[in-house]
Amino acid sequence: MDGGFARSPASGVTGVTAEAPETDDRTVDLKARFFNLRTGLSFLLGIAILAAVFRYADIHPSEVLAQLGQVDVRLYLLAAACYVLTFPFRGLRWQMLLANVGVRAPFVALTEVIFISWFVNSVLPGKIGDLYRGYALKREYGHSFSRLVGTVVAERVMDLLALILLLGVTGSLVLRSRVSPVVDGLLQIGWLGFALLIVGMMLAYFFGERVVAFFPERVREVYARFAHGTFTSLRARSWPGLATLTVLAWSAEAARLYFVMQALQVPALQANAGPLAALFTVAAVSLSLIIPTPGGLGGVEAAFVLVLAVFGVDKSLAITVAFLDRLISYYSLIVFGFPAFLLTKRGR
Repeated sequence: MDGGFARSPASGVTGVTAEAPETDDRTVDLKARFFNLRTGLSFLLGIAILAAVFRYADIHPSEVLAQLGQVDVRLYLLAAACYVLTFPFRGLRWQMLLANVGVRAPFVALTEVIFISWFVNSVLPGKIGDLYRGYALKREYGHSFSRLVGTVVAERVMDLLALILLLGVTGSLVLRSRVSPVVDGLLQIGWLGFALLIVGMMLAYFFGERVVAFFPERVREVYARFAHGTFTSLRARSWPGLATLTVLAWSAEAARLYFVMQALQVPALQANAGPLAALFTVAAVSLSLIIPTPGGLGGVEAAFVLVLAVFGVDKSLAITVAFLDRLISYYSLIVFGFPAFLLTKRGR
């Protein structure tokens, strides 16, 4: 194997899976996960947060309706088009990660699985859609579930690193003296998360095999496949391509928000380095997805109000921005993802 995170069988766990069995019997029962107490409580939590946001913002429906009536539909449709672009970028990136561990899958199939998994994440808490990606690919192509999920974890690590770096860099460029305690806390948490993630990855890479050696053989085998998928997918020779696709994916997300704000003619946008402000806001808002509600319900809307306030956007307009942005990035996933999940062969 080449450089980067790949290691030989003799030197660490990330290479031993070449001789491990390629299949395991993991399944993802989405129906059982949807109709359970945890999911119900997560929706209630999201709704409670939403209610608190509306109460805090003291929203007047007439103001929101007036702002919605001024939306430039052409720019809003452009925002939706930008959002669609994130899926092929992510499909290409996942294809590259999978190829690094010897898994070949068509780009279109991978893009479709990612879209359906985002629908699953929109209706279930705990990022179950990420597990579903491994299950869907295992079911169709017969590869190890643990190894496939390992590549998804590698992808999530790249996304988190990108978000933290975006938050720090764009924050220093656009905030200047306007840093509020909330945003300052986000920046500190971001950089702390960056350090912890790097340390955690290094510990898992160098010491993971020693730790799981104390567990039963079945656990060691599953971990070996998972670690192989995670670390070998991040081969050094593919870093430029992976980084480029990660930047393109998040640029598409930021462009979505930028054109949403342009469609609403948000006054503070032009005064605050518009595209950079959109990048910063997307990074800050995306970190709120750690809230254990389906698709960050409630938490994302609260983050919009808090972050946009730093740029001088009043609460009513911030709620309108959040609603229009979430109409594209959350509710559309449910509307279009549900039939895709039910009717396509890579869905249910």
